Amino acid sequence: MFEEWGAIEWFLLLVNIIAVTIAARFLIWKIRKKFEEVEKRQKHSIRTK
Repeated sequence: MFEEWGAIEWFLLLVNIIAVTIAARFLIWKIRKKFEEVEKRQKHSIRTK
């Protein structure tokens, strides 16, 4: 299968790998920020009680 690939297919594979990596890092960053926000809310609600 791979031996039939030309330069364009390899280039597109590389671009797709880079795009998936960027998307995964962005999602991980968003999830971490959301967890930090939830922790802050929990700490604030504990202090106000």
